[in-house]
Amino acid sequence: MSNARQPLSISVAATGVEVTGTIDESANLVPLVKHARGGRLVLDLAGVTFINSIGVREWVMMQRAAADASVRIELRRVAEVIIHQLNIVPAARGVSLVTSFYAPYECEPCELEDVFLIDVIEHGAALARLEPPVMKCPECRRDMVFADPPELYLAFFAA
Repeated sequence: MSNARQPLSISVAATGVEVTGTIDESANLVPLVKHARGGRLVLDLAGVTFINSIGVREWVMMQRAAADASVRIELRRVAEVIIHQLNIVPAARGVSLVTSFYAPYECEPCELEDVFLIDVIEHGAALARLEPPVMKCPECRRDMVFADPPELYLAFFAA
């Protein structure tokens, strides 16, 4: 994967808004709130590759605008870079509900590292206990190990 920052891209569909690329000083996220339907804004964040401190500020401003408009934000397929910010900056959680997110796993025998999409509804009870679900290695089919300390990576659930 390239370390080059990809420009921010916003794509609006009937199912929600897809956000890809870099969230930085060039991002203006507050206008996303106007895409809410029925008091709910769905954001697909799988393609977010980077967020800096100014991007976090823009993210928090979007959260506040959503709260002011009585809009709940549903975060789907949340990229790891956003999960880290949700854990570090409490205001980044705002009015959001994470319904699925990517999490890092390792297979020690294969030395394979991979990310898996975790469905919050399916694994909610375990996640509430800060227990990541078991994932199987796609190579050897053994159980993989959660690559980050669960109490840190999954802290946004405890909030």
